[in-house]
This record gives sequence, C-alpha cells and structure tokens, in this order.
Amino acid sequence: MSLGVLYVVVTGAGATRQVPSRLLPLAAERGWDVYVLATVQAMSSFPETMLQIEEALGRPVRTDFHTTVGYSLPDPDAVIVAPATYNTLTKWALGIADTYVLTRLAEQIGRDIPITAGPYINVKFADHPTYQGSLATLKEWGVNVVIGPSEPHESGVGAADDFPWEEILDTLAPANT
Repeated sequence: MSLGVLYVVVTGAGATRQVPSRLLPLAAERGWDVYVLATVQAMSSFPETMLQIEEALGRPVRTDFHTTVGYSLPDPDAVIVAPATYNTLTKWALGIADTYVLTRLAEQIGRDIPITAGPYINVKFADHPTYQGSLATLKEWGVNVVIGPSEPHESGVGAADDFPWEEILDTLAPANT
C-alpha cells in the first residue's frame, strides 16, 4: 500500500548522513514514495551522502528548479524537513523563499498536508531569540515539530545518534504493520 509522495528536505546538518541508512528504509517500509530535496549546503557538505541517497532512490537529489534530470516532481502528500538547521527553520518561518528548498517549503504551507520539521540545532543557535519564535510560527502554520532527546546539542556531541527519525515519520501516518 502506498501512502503517497513524501518530500524529504535535507540541510547541512550532521544528521543528514543518516538519511540513506535510517530514514529512507523506514519511509519505504511504511509505503512512501520518497523524493529528496537538498539545500546547497547539504550538497556541498555531504556529497557522498547525496550519492548514497540517489543510489537508494534511483533518482537524483533535487537542488533547483531547472535541472537536466528529465522529470518534474510530483506534488507531495507529506513533507519532512529533517535534519533542519537554524538557517532553514528561521528563513522558512520568516517566509523567505530565496532558494529552491525554501521556495518549495513556502508553497507547501496551506496545502493541508502533513509537514514535519526535525531540528538539529547547536545550543548556541537554539539560544538565539529568533529560534523559539520561528518554531512557534511554524507550529501555528500547522507544521509538526519533533525535537529529539539530544536537542539542542553541544558541538561535537553525538546528538545524531538518537535523532528521532521514527517519531518524525509517525507524525505523518501510522506505520504499516
């Protein structure tokens, strides 16, 4: 049974390395047809991970509107933004659509589909006054925000070890059993 099209938006956060090994298999088990969109920072920070994602999905990771991949993305039935950086979350909450990813996120608000963000934030960014307001704004817009047990985290600490991939997927639809 297919749950539909799931956009997974990845950023330049450390837990992005887990997407091919942890998130993609879970999403496939649950019946999602996954399309990954990546920020420019994610592409430059994790080129090997992006190749692993493309290999697992059999399709390219999208980073812009005008590509030579030969297909358009279908509209999503749900969206995950995880791991989400301070930059992506705050710009999204401010309505800034100056990149491909932020434009795609801005257009999903109001579509009445489940959207979940999973922050992966250093404590110094989490203490910035804009951060909590950004999360509150996203929640007001209907975005589910799932905070992992190690978030916010100190630099260099293994916060990605317990990143809440299952909990994030649980906000979209129950697991297929």
